[in-house]
Amino acid sequence: MLTTKQKCERFKALRARNYRASLQLEGFDVEPAKMDSDIDRSTESVKIARLKQRYAR
Repeated sequence: MLTTKQKCERFKALRARNYRASLQLEGFDVEPAKMDSDIDRSTESVKIARLKQRYAR
């Protein structure tokens, strides 16, 4: 039988996995190793423009 602390830890791990999986289903790249360093240095307005372009229908 699991202790309350173990149950909480397992639930937190499950919640994190589910969150990452839902982001992947929505098309987000969740792998930290795949982060492009150029994107991080972009200005906020450039990031907003990219998001608008990505989600434009």
